[in-house]
Amino acid sequence: MKQESIAAKIVAEGELVLDAPLLIGSGGGAEGEDDKDIHVLRNKEGIPYIPGTSLAGVLRAFVEADDPDAGALIFGTPQDCHSKAAIELQSAVSIYDVKLSNAKTIVRDGVSIDGATGVAVEHHKFDYEAIDSGAHGILQLEITLRGIHAAEQENLDAALERLRDRLLGGFYLGAHTTKGFGRAHMSNLTVNRYDFRQPKDVLAWLSPERKDASCHEQYEGNTEQRVYAAEDFVIDADFALAHSLIVRDYDKATRDAQSSGDTSISAVMKTDSRGRYIIPGTSLKGVLRHRSAYILQQLGAAATLPSEAWPLGREEALVEYTMGPSPETMKLRPNEAKRRSRFLVDEAVITQGVIAKEQSRNRIDRFTGGTIDTALFTTKPIWQKKREAPVVRLHFGVKGAESWEAGLVLLLLKDLWLGRTAIGGEKSIGRGTLKGVHATISYHGEKWEIRNEKKIDAKNAEALQQFVTALVQKIKEAAE
Repeated sequence: MKQESIAAKIVAEGELVLDAPLLIGSGGGAEGEDDKDIHVLRNKEGIPYIPGTSLAGVLRAFVEADDPDAGALIFGTPQDCHSKAAIELQSAVSIYDVKLSNAKTIVRDGVSIDGATGVAVEHHKFDYEAIDSGAHGILQLEITLRGIHAAEQENLDAALERLRDRLLGGFYLGAHTTKGFGRAHMSNLTVNRYDFRQPKDVLAWLSPERKDASCHEQYEGNTEQRVYAAEDFVIDADFALAHSLIVRDYDKATRDAQSSGDTSISAVMKTDSRGRYIIPGTSLKGVLRHRSAYILQQLGAAATLPSEAWPLGREEALVEYTMGPSPETMKLRPNEAKRRSRFLVDEAVITQGVIAKEQSRNRIDRFTGGTIDTALFTTKPIWQKKREAPVVRLHFGVKGAESWEAGLVLLLLKDLWLGRTAIGGEKSIGRGTLKGVHATISYHGEKWEIRNEKKIDAKNAEALQQFVTALVQKIKEAAE
C-alpha cells in the first residue's frame, strides 16, 4: 500500500459535558457594551460554542505528552519543526465545532491579592463571562489512517486508547484551566473503525445513513476514573467542615435583597447557576499560593539559614516557579518571559450534607470595646449537618512535578487536613477550616491513600517523607 493511500477511517462521536465553568472568550465588549473584560465566544446565531481548533490543540497536547511521535502521526508535523530529516505529515484529524446546549452564562469576578499584606491590589479587579457547568454538546471527530501509519500501528493504537480514556475520565480546555475552569468529559462515546480492506466497511461508509463499522464500540464516561500523566503529582481529598464556611457572593446577596426586599443579609455562600454551593478554583488557588509562601518561609527559618541567605521574598521565587508569576512580578519585570502556572486546582462543588443558616453579629468599636449603633449585620454561611461526614472534595496538584514540588503539595494537604489553612471569608471568627477524611495521592504510577481513622503504614510514610526531604534540600540549595 502506498503511503498516501487511505486505509481506514476512525469516527468518534459523543456528548461533551462541562463539569466546571468554561472560559473561551472573544475578548472585551464593543464600545457601548458593558465593561466585562472577557465575553463568551458565540457563533453568528448567538449560541456559545467550542471551536474545533481549541479541541485539536488540547487533544494534541494529551497525545504528545505521552508520545511526541504519535502526536505527529495523528495531528501532523508541528509548525516549529525545522528538521530536514523529519517527514512532514498532514494532520489526520478533523474536529468539528461543538455547539453548546443548556448553556447558562455566568459572570465571575476576582481581585489580585497582595501576597505580603493579604489585601486586594488596587486597580486589579476584573470581571468575565463564562459558560456554567452542565452545558453539553455533540463532539465529532474523524481520523484518516493512511499507508504511512501502518508501520506505527501498534504505537498509534496505544496513543488513541490513552486519548479515549482521557476523554472519558475528564480533561481541560479553554482558559484558566489551572484555576478550576474548563473541566469536561465525554459521555456516550461511540467509536467506529472503518477498515477499507473490508467490503462490508466500505459499503457501511458509503451508505447515506453511515452505518456502523464492523469494529464498533461504545463507552460511558466515568469522571471517577481520571487518567493522569505519570509526572503529575495529584491529590484528590475528601474533607468535612470543621465549623462553617462562606465564600462570599456579593452580587447574589444584592440580587436576593432586591427580589425579597430583605436587605439585612450582607453576604451569602457562592453558588453556581444550578444553586449548588461552590468553592471557586480561583479562591482555592489563592489560598494555597499564600500558604505555600508561608510554608517555604517557615522551613527556611527552621533550616537555621542566616537571614541574608534566606531573606523575605526568596520563598516567592520558588512559589512562582510552580504557580507562575504574580501580577506584581509581571509589572516589575514586564520583559521577562511569561511562565504558565503548573499548579492546578478544581472548582469544588458541595452538593449535600450542608445547610445554610443566618448568623447576626454586631460591629465592635475598637476604641471603646462597645457595639456600634445601627451596625448589626447578618451573613449566611453553610454548616455541616452530620459531623465529620465528607462533604467537599478538593482536587489539586502540580503538572510535571519535581520531587520538591511534591513535598510542598504534601505539606499543603497536611495543613488543610489539620485545619491550619482556612478557605473563604470570615477566617478571624473560625470559618473555613476543614477536617481531612480521605485522600488519594498519585505520582509516577504510584498511589498512596490516607484515612483519618487509620495510621499510614511505615513504608508509605517513608516514601512520602522523601518528597518533604527533597523540599528542605531545595530550600537550602536556593539559599546558596
